[in-house]
Amino acid sequence: MIGEKRPGASGPGTVVGANVKLVGTLQDANDIVIHGRIEGEVVSNQTISIMETAYVKGPVSGDVVNIAGKIRGSITATGRLEILPTGKIFGSITSKDLSIKSGAIFVGKCTMPEGEKEAEEQEETPEQPKKQNETYEVE
Repeated sequence: MIGEKRPGASGPGTVVGANVKLVGTLQDANDIVIHGRIEGEVVSNQTISIMETAYVKGPVSGDVVNIAGKIRGSITATGRLEILPTGKIFGSITSKDLSIKSGAIFVGKCTMPEGEKEAEEQEETPEQPKKQNETYEVE
């Protein structure tokens, strides 16, 4: 029946229109689609889509993050981060799975957390421990 909530149904999520300017935190447990301007934090447990007309100034955090617009701030994608050809990112990004399409702009630092597979590979081929920050005295 229309309007009836099913167990486990999570709803449609949030859409920010092209003519909307939001200042503050936007948080939703469902998908977020942004066409307008946001100055503040954007947080979702699911997918965040920054569309071509969108501008976000502030941190973005979600499971899957798709960027076609412009972001000034850090991005954390627990699953996948995709920067589309029209996407522009000025800030640091953290993601296990990263895709940057030809034409996209990314200015910042990228961190990709190590996966279980990489940890297993390191155990199979042990390397000599690297010495860091050694101090030598010169006489």
